[in-house]
Amino acid sequence: MIDVLGWELDAARAALEAAGRRVEVTETRTTRRVRLAGALRVVRQRETAEGTVALVVTRERYEPPGPQDG
Repeated sequence: MIDVLGWELDAARAALEAAGRRVEVTETRTTRRVRLAGALRVVRQRETAEGTVALVVTRERYEPPGPQDG
């Protein structure tokens, strides 16, 4: 299986699908009050069934909340 850890989601999905894999995506995020910014990146990858890869993704960075965020 192709190692796509750290890749942007679109590139990871394209590479895995080109290799004949089905892709399932789950987004994870912090419970802290922050703004999420940047591209979605793969932080976990595992094969869940033959031909299926589960990816966990998150935003590249968290930014402190601004005054408009409460």
